[in-house]
Amino acid sequence: MSQKRSYFNLDVTFTEAVKQLETCDPEATAARAAAEFDSGESRFRLSFINSNYLVEYPSGRVTMETGEDASTYMAIILLHYLVTADGTPLTGQWIAFRHLPGGHIYIDPFNRRAVNPFLKTFGEQPEDFQQAASALGGYQLALSGISIAIPVLPRVPICFILWPGDEEMPASANILFDEAASSYLPTEDYAHLPALVIAAMKEQAS
Repeated sequence: MSQKRSYFNLDVTFTEAVKQLETCDPEATAARAAAEFDSGESRFRLSFINSNYLVEYPSGRVTMETGEDASTYMAIILLHYLVTADGTPLTGQWIAFRHLPGGHIYIDPFNRRAVNPFLKTFGEQPEDFQQAASALGGYQLALSGISIAIPVLPRVPICFILWPGDEEMPASANILFDEAASSYLPTEDYAHLPALVIAAMKEQAS
């Protein structure tokens, strides 16, 4: 596992991401990521769930529009998004985490950090899930169960699926990604990203 793909040392991961950003053409990068680039301020502006963030170029400093510094964890995801995005169109076809490049390596952390917490939080409260997801801009999909896609980054939707339980069957859940997901973030980021969305949904449901 390379350092720039590892979350064990956030400072190293952040530094590597900034180095990649420094080599980017900012205008082209913004176009590929469906972000905005203000050449006068030399910074990107992009949305993450229901908030807007500013990424300074080339320093890589990430702040919310309020001026508050983003966490290193959040900054890494936004930087990885900018430097990974290649502009590939989204397909509207959904795939499981294990089908992402190298997904089998991170499947246990993904289930532990994403699927299991999602099921624990909303498995018995499907109405809360629908309400919270809708508040974050989620939209229904024609898949089985209660399937809602939430736009997390400009070109990174994540599909949360909940199958409510009954007397015979416990509730179950899954989280899917667009087939083009690997064109916008490395797989390890997708192991972590849903947890941030789940936290945002919990906040909406509280």
